[in-house]
Amino acid sequence: MFARRSPPAIAHDTRSALANRAYLLYLVGNSVSLHGLWIYRVALGWHAWMLSGSELWVGIVAATQFAPAVVFGPVFGVLADRFDRRAASILINSVSILNMFVLGLQAALGVMDVRVLALLALMQGVLDGAHAPVRMSLVPNLVSRAQLESAIALTSVSFNLSRFVGPALAGLIIAASGVATAYIVNGVSYLALIAALLLVRLRPSGTATAPRKHPWDELKDGARYVAGHRTIRGLLMVAALGSVFGRGALEMLPAFADDVFARGASGLAALTSAIGAGAVVTGLLLARSPAWLGVGTIRASLLLAGLLVIAFGANESFAAALGLVALLGVTLSLCGVGSQILIQTLVDDDVRGRVSSFWGMIAFGGTSLGSLIAGTAAHFTGLHPAVIGMGAVCLGLTLYSAVRQRPPPP
Repeated sequence: MFARRSPPAIAHDTRSALANRAYLLYLVGNSVSLHGLWIYRVALGWHAWMLSGSELWVGIVAATQFAPAVVFGPVFGVLADRFDRRAASILINSVSILNMFVLGLQAALGVMDVRVLALLALMQGVLDGAHAPVRMSLVPNLVSRAQLESAIALTSVSFNLSRFVGPALAGLIIAASGVATAYIVNGVSYLALIAALLLVRLRPSGTATAPRKHPWDELKDGARYVAGHRTIRGLLMVAALGSVFGRGALEMLPAFADDVFARGASGLAALTSAIGAGAVVTGLLLARSPAWLGVGTIRASLLLAGLLVIAFGANESFAAALGLVALLGVTLSLCGVGSQILIQTLVDDDVRGRVSSFWGMIAFGGTSLGSLIAGTAAHFTGLHPAVIGMGAVCLGLTLYSAVRQRPPPP
């Protein structure tokens, strides 16, 4: 049904996506918006902890950010393949501004309840879930195929740099002005991405557009495409393990920062920034050259991540925690970003939105599921045993999948 094709040779293109003006504009606008996103995420986790003092509620609020990607992700992917991706991104980001202003206003007035916070976070989760396949599909339509790996890696560097700087800014903003200001700052940051999108035009895909079917049929076609592509299927499985049992465990950082390390919002910002610093290292390595990247490398990074989660769960030193989460930033980013790079270079453009939605459903929705598992387990067994258990499951399932994927002897 979907013919495999080889990347065309484009001799006149430089491989650095920074030479592409449209991509550079997008990168700048997206970077500003991503800093706002990380300010929002730190503020949201801290706000949930301050309102409830409960690991369970921290897990629930974290889950609401990503759950819509699980429930509606494939549907969002079908829509990303059917509609103008640029216009869809502008619309989604515009509505996100309104939601952030509602969050900021309620927090400023002091009328926020943890249940209302979860509801507004869920609304933002719907918007982010809808935007995920659109965002991932935009970059390949801004650059040539020769520039695609560079563009994805540079976008990853931007994302992880914001993950380093954004939480640090969040700590300063929350300490100086409170979470309400943090929400408003995130709302304003969306304007940078909207402005960039208004200035760019997307490249044609270079492939003939297939006749449109019923959305349900297109969704099934996307699922069949993934099921029939062994490499993409394996990459999605590895990304799922890292998301659920790696990033899901790290959603407990607000409880660790306050309850274990007694460092408050500044401690949470430092821990989150350390993850971002490690992830920046991975992004720079991938931007330099992703030629060494393969499924085996990604699986090895996930095995190491499982060990690091176990070590983090057993640790009570703040200094050691900073080092452990920085290393987790390296390994989990290699798993997540590495799988995305490989998938985007393999997938056919006419199903790119749907396949991207499956990756987003797993990467972001898995974090939602993992945070809920970690929060529930911590509520009943304690914080340390819950996180240690998450790391052990990550390690065990990764070893099992490696054995299952091993080719049979000749």
